[in-house]
Amino acid sequence: MTVLRFPSSLDRLTPEIMTAVLAEQCPGVVVTEVNVALSAHRGDGIASTADRVALELAYQSEVGLPSRMLLKTVLLHRGLRFGPSAIQLTGKVFGVLGSLPFGSRLRPRVFSAIGAYQRRYPHAPDAMYINEVRFYRTIRSSLSIEAPECFGSVFDERNRSFGVLMEDLSLRGARFPNALTSVTVDEIRGLLATLAALHARYWQSPSLDSDLHWLATPVEGGMYPVFQALGLDLIHNQVETNAYKATAIAPLGKTVEELWNALWKAQEMLATGPQTLLHGDPHIANTYLLPDQSGGFLDWQLMIKGRWAHDVTYLLITGLATEDRRTHERALLSFYLDELRRHGVESPPTQDEARLRYRQAAIWGLVIGWLITPTENYGEAITAANISRLVTAIQDLETLKALA
Repeated sequence: MTVLRFPSSLDRLTPEIMTAVLAEQCPGVVVTEVNVALSAHRGDGIASTADRVALELAYQSEVGLPSRMLLKTVLLHRGLRFGPSAIQLTGKVFGVLGSLPFGSRLRPRVFSAIGAYQRRYPHAPDAMYINEVRFYRTIRSSLSIEAPECFGSVFDERNRSFGVLMEDLSLRGARFPNALTSVTVDEIRGLLATLAALHARYWQSPSLDSDLHWLATPVEGGMYPVFQALGLDLIHNQVETNAYKATAIAPLGKTVEELWNALWKAQEMLATGPQTLLHGDPHIANTYLLPDQSGGFLDWQLMIKGRWAHDVTYLLITGLATEDRRTHERALLSFYLDELRRHGVESPPTQDEARLRYRQAAIWGLVIGWLITPTENYGEAITAANISRLVTAIQDLETLKALA
């Protein structure tokens, strides 16, 4: 990957830096002026784990590139971010605390401190930023699906700086929904068509074990070590410090530990069977919708290889109002399977198997999707709306029974 010390503040975002970001994919392009048009920052309820900055660019000559692009980056000095070594060390410390008589009293206090730090300096582990750069560098150009065009990307592993320069989708009239906005069944169908095209492209593909061998799975690589080291404690902290989360999951009648154990049963299921490339985090706020009712996906930070049901289930449950999901989920599952066939998958899941995997996969969106996510990432209203939809779906689908 390109070595470039990316700045941690907008006032240091120079034409020279933008020229360097564009150099690999657009050689010879020289940026002469950079102006910030709009920005959304981590923790402001709009941006989740990365800052998003709309830039107006001027070039030395006519180069056929848009004058407006969107920069996704982390405007936070590397010294203030949790790196891989810090995460591993924290996991070891908690392992030691667990063996001490007073450890059970110390662990919640330590995680409260971590939670306070994350609220002050919200960000994600480096594994997520590296994953997104890899998507735009090595995969995006080979896909014919609806997805943002990328003009340049960088992850400097030594300095741990990250940036992706992509098209500003607002120029195509895109809108960006969330669990509080209305999304039609036809719009969800458009997003399902995009997922089916992605999944079919890599369905049981040998490239998953060759060119894309670096992809994480639900039970190995990527964010898996982070979840194993800190995940359960992070969720405990979120539920204990956010009363609305505790109230929302109460109807399930399960402890956090029981939900955590159910999650890993689902993860084992998702790591077996027909494997493909998954977006990994396709909740409705990670999508965009175009005027023709087609749509695509943003935020490829949790991309993995695994079973199709992970993506499809998470999209349907967070994207549709509960009554719409109940009414249309079977037909939408059938539509997805038909789209797989149309794109060349010879033996897609049967209706019965698809229904079972759909039921089982619902737990991920609740436990990792929204219980572990700090409220500050999207705000309480959006977070609560997603948890409510997921809890209701888990009850409707008898997910915990299906996993047992």
